[in-house]
Amino acid sequence: MIKREIMKRIIIFLIAITTLASCDFLDPRPIQDLTTDELWSHADYGEGILTTAYGYLESSYDINSEYFTDNAVPSTTGSNNIALGGWTLENNTIGQWDNNYSNLKYVNLFLENGKEMPYNVTDAYKDSILRVYRTGEAYYLRGWYQWKLLQSFGGMAEGSSEALGFPIVTKPLQITDDLNLPRNTYEECVAQIASDLNAAFLALPIDYTSARDPYLGVKNRGRASGLAAKTLLARVYLYAASPAFGNSNQQTWKRAAQAAADAITAAGGLKDLAVYGNFNDGMNFDNIWVSTSRSHSFDEKDYYPPSLYGYGNCNPSQNLVDAFPAADGYPIDKSAVYSSSQPYKNRDARFEKFIFYNGNTYNKTVVSTYVGGADAPGGLSQRGTRTGYYMKKLLSDKVSLTPGSEKSDYKFVTYLSKAELYLNFAEAANEAFGPTDASLGFSALDVMKKIRKRGLGAIDDKYMSEQASAGKDAFRAFIQNERRIELSFEGHRFWDVRRWNLPLNHMVKGVKINQNGSDFTYEYTNVEEHSYQDYMRYVPLPYSQTLIMSNLKQNSGWK
Repeated sequence: MIKREIMKRIIIFLIAITTLASCDFLDPRPIQDLTTDELWSHADYGEGILTTAYGYLESSYDINSEYFTDNAVPSTTGSNNIALGGWTLENNTIGQWDNNYSNLKYVNLFLENGKEMPYNVTDAYKDSILRVYRTGEAYYLRGWYQWKLLQSFGGMAEGSSEALGFPIVTKPLQITDDLNLPRNTYEECVAQIASDLNAAFLALPIDYTSARDPYLGVKNRGRASGLAAKTLLARVYLYAASPAFGNSNQQTWKRAAQAAADAITAAGGLKDLAVYGNFNDGMNFDNIWVSTSRSHSFDEKDYYPPSLYGYGNCNPSQNLVDAFPAADGYPIDKSAVYSSSQPYKNRDARFEKFIFYNGNTYNKTVVSTYVGGADAPGGLSQRGTRTGYYMKKLLSDKVSLTPGSEKSDYKFVTYLSKAELYLNFAEAANEAFGPTDASLGFSALDVMKKIRKRGLGAIDDKYMSEQASAGKDAFRAFIQNERRIELSFEGHRFWDVRRWNLPLNHMVKGVKINQNGSDFTYEYTNVEEHSYQDYMRYVPLPYSQTLIMSNLKQNSGWK
């Protein structure tokens, strides 16, 4: 819920713009000088309310949340306060309550006032298209920001018999409204999000892949689409079926599987995923919904290893490295082609694309994380890597940070992708029907073949077949491991571990590499031990908000 102080400022703003003198809407005055009627008299003004809601979408991946899991650690020792036992109600940094509700305010204002707003007064056809599309986008964005609230703050509260979500707000609140709202149930929140996303799907084009169409062309890719609405709904239903929220049963898994199958069908059916190339390829339509692209080299500056003139801030764990299979598809401890003396050879190709490792050649530079190497502690950087690795995924090999020859590249954030959609279907379908049932048109096994193919190529993937034959439990563990690899560094692992009810505490491991002539030896080390209490499965609601709103129940355990 929006704080009372923030709400007062909103109402004062709305009152102010309704009392100012009116004049023709074409007058080039600042938006705060417009009356309410003028604001909604033409899209030149009113559409800015919707654009504001777009403007607050995440502009980067949530790599910080990887540090709260066994996937990675930050390069600075002792800085990972949340994972190291220092997570308290007062210092919580996870979730954006105020930001999400502020954006819901903008969307609700638009839906209440902008449905009849003119866009093109000289062309009725274009006018009607844009009005329908923008209304659909508003419904989608309301679904998105509600989802962010549910993902962040959904959980079990003291004295509640079922999981709770957030207070549902679907209209612009007035100062006279009762602002002391309770949390709706988790399932009520799911139903509201589903209603908005279904409304969005009916109003929006399925995608933006047309080459030149002004309304369907690729220049609109940052806008919401029908396919994005279907894909997001599949994610929402998947979380709702997960064990942590108390409603995990065959029916909720079926609902999630059906939603994901519908989205896959809307995307053109089950197809091979694009091979890994540049993670920032704007013409890769496996990326279903992306942010606006911009040219920069900030990510590379943060995450490139020191030998490439980066800070190397994200250090992937040995735990994650060991999760990548060998080139024959088997886990490294069961593979016939993996050798512990050469641990980075004969690996799934995703390992090469996602991780900087010792001996890895990148842009004509050899990464050296062995003791005494340029990328080890005390090399080009006093910190170096704590684990023996640096993050490579999501970065562009077109960027150069070399002094005198710096180059940037266009970047965007992928909010929804086919890879995640396929994994969502596989998880739900396995739980609802088992690994090989194809009653929805394809099976969990069929979909996982597409996921594995990008890393292993067209091999006879015997290990995957063995796990499918072993049944639902074995295939669940297989899917979870693939999800960990495929979605690494994109902000999923923190939420997945929690919704699956897996252990929260881990010993994060690394490797110390010593050079011996042309050979290397590998000593696996403990880097960071994570310490969570059981109640930390759920993120706390903002402490200040619960002080303001007495009806807002806190998630259990947070005092």
